[in-house]
Parts: sequence; structure tokens; C-alpha cells
Amino acid sequence: MPGTLSVRRGRTLTFLFLAAACLAGMPARAADEDEAPEWSCVPGRYQLIGRHPDSPTTYAGTARIERVGRQLRLTRVVGGRKSQVFGVVRRADPGEAWVLHFKWGDKQPMEMVCVIGTDLDNYARLTCHWGKAGNPHAQPGMEAYFAQEPWDPVKP
Repeated sequence: MPGTLSVRRGRTLTFLFLAAACLAGMPARAADEDEAPEWSCVPGRYQLIGRHPDSPTTYAGTARIERVGRQLRLTRVVGGRKSQVFGVVRRADPGEAWVLHFKWGDKQPMEMVCVIGTDLDNYARLTCHWGKAGNPHAQPGMEAYFAQEPWDPVKP
């Protein structure tokens, strides 16, 4: 029986060695591994068109989305007025599409939710509804964002 014990011990040590080798060969799980790819897809420069809530009034402007830590900063220039809001990428509902969600305003809370798509060049294209939080509007405001990069002239 002493030989059987040493065979078992040898098998156990071999198994433990193989298990340790497999675990050592696996890449370490990064904290951001589960982060949605939209976090890196949407930053960039945009042209935008929009419509105010409950109004036929339309507007146009430019925008930039930048990553700032665990948030995205949207800077818009419409009619010469610059504004900034912060948001995150999140699920619309559990198991649903990833969206951009921006909130702003202390006295009157406002929010904007944008569906993230892509254009034919794989740049982000955003379509958004916005207005007072809780959406008390008959018609929410709308904005569409078109990436500027594809339209920039190619420099020689």
C-alpha cells in the first residue's frame, strides 16, 4: 500500500500544479472589463439638430463628448450659447440597449436619453429625447448627433 499512497500524492500534486499553471496563464480580470464599449465609442465631435419640447422650434449647433473619469461630459454650442451636462452609459432597462443618460438642473431637473447607433463609417450617431425629468411633455425635445470626423477634409 505505500506505493498507492505515493501514486495518489503524485497525482494530487500533478493536478494542483496543472491547476496553478492554468490560473497563472489566465489574464487578470480588469476592473473595466465589463464596461460597455459605448464608453469609448461615443466621445468625439458632432453636428447636432434639435427641437424644443412641446414646440415646433428647431435649432442646430455643435457638440463634443469627452470622457471625464466615470462620466461623459457633453459640451454643446447652440446659437452661440455654450452648455455642459454630465452623463453615463447605462442600460435602458435590464437586458435592453445601451443608452447615454444625461441629467442636469437643480431647480427644474432635466434629463436626456440617447440611443446609440453608428453611421456607415462606424462613427457614433445619437438620437435623443430630452425635457423635464419624468417627461411631463406632450412631445419631448429631440436631438440628433452626427459625427464630424467623416466630414473633415483629408490633409495631405
